Amino acid sequence: MKEAVLLMAYGGPENLNEIEPFMLRLLRRDQLPPGLLQRVEKKYLAIGGGSPLPSICRKIRNKLAEKIDYPPVYLAFRYAEPGIATVVAEMTAAGITEVLALSLSPHSSTISSAAYYQTLEEVTSDSDLKFKRLEGWFKEDAYNRLLADRILRTAQERSLHLDAADTQLVFSAHNIPQSYIDKGDTYVDEIKTNVAAVIKLLPACRTSMAYQSKGNIPGAWLEPEIEEHLLELKQTGIRNIMVVPVSFSMDHLETLYDLDLELQDFCTQHNLNLCRSQPANADDDFISMLANFIKKR
Repeated sequence: MKEAVLLMAYGGPENLNEIEPFMLRLLRRDQLPPGLLQRVEKKYLAIGGGSPLPSICRKIRNKLAEKIDYPPVYLAFRYAEPGIATVVAEMTAAGITEVLALSLSPHSSTISSAAYYQTLEEVTSDSDLKFKRLEGWFKEDAYNRLLADRILRTAQERSLHLDAADTQLVFSAHNIPQSYIDKGDTYVDEIKTNVAAVIKLLPACRTSMAYQSKGNIPGAWLEPEIEEHLLELKQTGIRNIMVVPVSFSMDHLETLYDLDLELQDFCTQHNLNLCRSQPANADDDFISMLANFIKKR
C-alpha cells in the first residue's frame, strides 16, 4: 500500500483569462448568461485581477508537505485546474493506492466539500485507488483557538471592546439555497457547532450569525442576509461590527470583495463601523493543526 494526502479546495481564477472557464465549471454551463462575465471581471479587477485562493492553497500544500514528510501531499481544485480527475491520474501514475482526502473548506455543503468528495468518488470508481475522508477538522480545539485568537487580535488592533453595549460580533457564512438543507445538507449544523466552540473561547460579548454572497438560483436562501441583519442591529443601538468569515478558511472574492469592499461601502452609507477578522490562510498555526489532524487519522 502506498499512501498520499489529497487536499481539495474550491479553486478560483488567478487572472482575468481564467474567469470564464472557472465560471462555466462552477455553473455547469456551456455558455455564461449575458453580462455575467463582465460583472464578475469587475469584481476581480477590484481585488487585483484574480483570486489569491489557489496561491494560498499551494502554500498550504508546500508547508504541510514539509511538516508531515510522509505521505506525499497533493492538491486539486473542484472548479479550477489542476482538477480532481487530473490529480487522481497523477497519483495513480505514481503508484498511489490509498488516498487520505481532506477538504480545505471547513464545512460541508452541496457545492463545496460534498462536491469534492463526490467528484473524487466518480473518478476513482473504476480504479484500484481507494480513498478515506478526513472530515470534521473544524471541530479541532486548535482550529477554534486560532479563530478566537484572530478575533481578539483584530479587536486589539482596532481598539474595539467586544463587550461594549454598541458592539456586535457577527459570524458570516456563505449563503446556500434552503433546498440544500431540506435535502439533508449538514452545512448549517456544522457552522453552528463551529461558532459555539469559538464563542466559548472569547470573553462575554454579543454574537450573531448571518449569511453573505447570495447567488441567483431561484427560491428561498438561508436567512438572515448580512446587510439586512446589520440594519436590524443598528436599530438596537449597535454601531460597531466585527465580521468573522467563519465558513471561509482562506481569503478569496467573498472576503476581499463582498466583505472588504461591498459590505464596507454598505456600512459607511449606514453609519456603521465595520472590521473583520482574518481566516486561517496558510498561517503556521493552521498548518500545524492540519498536520496533527492528519497524523491522528
